[in-house]
Amino acid sequence: MDRPRGYVNLLFRSALLADTARALAAAERYADWLAAAEETDRLTGADAWRAQDESPFYDAALLRADITELQTLRLAGDGAGLIRALTASVYRHQADVGAAELYAEALSGTKHIVGEWLTEAEASLVWLAGHPIPGLSPIEKLRRFEQAWTVYGRSALMLSGGATWGFHHLGVVKALFEAGCLPHILSGASTGAMIAGGICSRTDAEIADLFANPCQMRLDGLLPVGTRQALQTGALLDPDRLRAVLRHNIGDWTLGEAFARSGRALNISVSPTRTRQKPRVLSHLTASEVLVANAALASSALPGLFPPVVLEARGPDGTYPYVPRERWVDGSLYGDLPKLRMARLHNVNHFIVSQANPHVAALGRLRSGGGVTRSVASAAVSAAKTQGTVAAALARHATPKSAGPLRELVDRTYAMVSQEYGGDIDIHPRFRPTLLTNLMANPTPETLAVFIREGERATWPVLARVRDQTRLGRAFRTCVEELRGALR
Repeated sequence: MDRPRGYVNLLFRSALLADTARALAAAERYADWLAAAEETDRLTGADAWRAQDESPFYDAALLRADITELQTLRLAGDGAGLIRALTASVYRHQADVGAAELYAEALSGTKHIVGEWLTEAEASLVWLAGHPIPGLSPIEKLRRFEQAWTVYGRSALMLSGGATWGFHHLGVVKALFEAGCLPHILSGASTGAMIAGGICSRTDAEIADLFANPCQMRLDGLLPVGTRQALQTGALLDPDRLRAVLRHNIGDWTLGEAFARSGRALNISVSPTRTRQKPRVLSHLTASEVLVANAALASSALPGLFPPVVLEARGPDGTYPYVPRERWVDGSLYGDLPKLRMARLHNVNHFIVSQANPHVAALGRLRSGGGVTRSVASAAVSAAKTQGTVAAALARHATPKSAGPLRELVDRTYAMVSQEYGGDIDIHPRFRPTLLTNLMANPTPETLAVFIREGERATWPVLARVRDQTRLGRAFRTCVEELRGALR
């Protein structure tokens, strides 16, 4: 007896899905990954879902009406009306169209109507910036745009610690840069500080050259010291070697100079060694004269591996110690993702997190999955975090401040377990246990290539979401820069 035709079709469809799954896993470029993602969406029916306006996460009729209104006003050249309509529309839909659930159904993107609204909102902003508005002087127009940008907020890319695993960040940055979606505000802690420092010290042309020739980087930053030096300093690795490597990879720029040449706001987390000192975020706003390579060295000084670091700055009279009586260590201990300080410094309200701490990334990928796996993983992580925070808090309460190194260890443990390790969009590299053996080893050119590719592949599935949720912010930035340029 012949099998029912529906059964044969199901087998054929399953085989095609297996083919697209292999194509997704083997993709070497985003274009190849996207083609496989679109074919998968066609086979699963997700493309039909994208074409339907209706959704429980926004008012489809209102969104469609706003698209029509913005387009009508723009084509009619009604600047005053367009300002009013755009203000209302962005306020009304800003949270709705960014819902994470809108990006969980299809691999290649969200509802087409969301893209249409973003396209029209962006076109309206560009039109307003480029056309004279009766009764609105160029200075007043710039002020209005700056005010609207402040209200809308900004996006930032945050690069976590993660020892050698942190080289995954290079792939994340590469994918975002090549897609034109790399935020102009970056933060980094530990290895993330090394990567962010190198990116924010380079122009766009230099970044492209770095990714075309990644072997121009020195990879020999970890050098064990002898037993005598280790006993004297309490550190197993040579800080002078890492300092030399960082200067080669980053350059000899200060934070202020790096911002001036790249236009990217670099933020580096450092943790204190003194009990009553607070962790800091070093940026061109808070520590303009501090050397980027030195700040990255301090942010990477994990106790036991590297000695604490005195920050160095450069002024008109040369290099000098910055806050000379203070010494700083690994930024991940107290500020792996300093979101609150970033919000205060740069008006950031949207955080893209590249999380490469192995213990966080492994659980993060489970939580980013779907169905029962995601629910179980989320519950397990939440429970573990709550119990760990309570236990660390109790230990902290029971350990007197006079306990010296023991109290310091308890404080650091509490700071690490109580931190929030996620953002609005989280990017987690694939957890590969084989790489754990090299967690504190210098990468080879071959393993560096693996880290970069894995970082790219971890980014491609969220690239549509990043592009959409940063689109209006990028448009505001472009408009403000053009308006400022016209007034010079």
